[in-house]
Amino acid sequence: MYQQKMIAGVKVASCKIPYAHSVYVGVWIKVGSMYESRNINGISHFIEHLVFKGSNLRSARQIAEEMDSIGGQLNGFTEKEDTCFYIKVLNSHIKKGIDILFDMVFNPAFREEDIYKEKQVVFEEILTELDSPEDVAYNLLAKTAWRGHSLSLPVLGTFTTIKNLSKNHILEYYERHYTKDNIVVSIAGNFDDEIFEVLEGYLSKIKPTTSNFSLTPPLWHKDVSLYEKDFEQVNLCIGLPGISYDLKKVYALAIANNAFGGGMSSRLFQKIREDKGLVYSIYSYPATYPTGGMFTIFASMTPSNFRKVYDLIIKEIEEISKKGLTKEEFDKFKEQLKINILMDQDSISTRMSSIGKSLLLFDKVHLIEDVLKIVEEISFEEVNQLAKEIIRPEEMTVSVVGKLNKKDKRWLENVNSA
Repeated sequence: MYQQKMIAGVKVASCKIPYAHSVYVGVWIKVGSMYESRNINGISHFIEHLVFKGSNLRSARQIAEEMDSIGGQLNGFTEKEDTCFYIKVLNSHIKKGIDILFDMVFNPAFREEDIYKEKQVVFEEILTELDSPEDVAYNLLAKTAWRGHSLSLPVLGTFTTIKNLSKNHILEYYERHYTKDNIVVSIAGNFDDEIFEVLEGYLSKIKPTTSNFSLTPPLWHKDVSLYEKDFEQVNLCIGLPGISYDLKKVYALAIANNAFGGGMSSRLFQKIREDKGLVYSIYSYPATYPTGGMFTIFASMTPSNFRKVYDLIIKEIEEISKKGLTKEEFDKFKEQLKINILMDQDSISTRMSSIGKSLLLFDKVHLIEDVLKIVEEISFEEVNQLAKEIIRPEEMTVSVVGKLNKKDKRWLENVNSA
């Protein structure tokens, strides 16, 4: 049973699952690299780290020990459009879990010594990401396609921006964004209505919003970028302008993506990996944000196979652009999408995440019945029209990470000049 209500001026979404033993509680903040300026890039993710370093009531050790003492889990993550902190606890320990979570998130100490130490931790995280050619290729693609827009900024920030963050930067950013209008709370699992009274005591102490951050649509830049590093493989990302948040289009594009490169029976996987044996990893996926989106194709291969793989991907893009999906593909992958939506309901954490993110970004919870109805109403013609609009070669942006031979490097420099 789903509920959506306002508690002390904060939106709260909940889903009761009586047969479960545990409860997930998530605090979602509309803040991420998309809401940052270039000089403070990475501050959203850095604050996510910092709140785990201790509150004005608990040290980092006390937070960890108290959560462990009730057998709970505590974690957080930052994406381009949001930051989430969440707990998983036995339903009999929900009050204690909420106390730890809200003390940590809304009463952080932000000590100077913790800021210094956590910068070193984030530097290590950035180094880890730089050792992942897939992550480097994604970040390079965003930087190239959305040049000059906040969507181009990496979630982790850079060595320079993190080094230059001061306590004043952190306090100012936190005070501006961690406010009532900018957060939602989501709950899923086995709980009773007393939890809402518990939450009211904490939510009433959160400050009201003082200012809003306005987002502008990004301009798309058709370009090519190469980052040369001595990886074993060449990593290729092809980006195409995607869609902003529109629920019906999001699911229509999901059907097209599943057919094109979203799974093991997709065109890209079957034709380039299974039939040709040219890659181990190849897939596509759509990313959707409030002001824009990107449809991304990724493949990694030995340098000698780079041109072959690139040409085969372009061939599949052109095929979809001209002809769209077959009716058989549409029926198959529409059914697959409905099944995946239903199977996701078996996960308590997924329910907590889906209702929290839906409320944060759409200002309402989309119930499973509503989602399935939207998917059922999507027509073959709508999916094909959207696929042809998005999966087409004219607006491609390309990023390549790895070592290319001189011939392929010269060719790549001119690939989008036509």
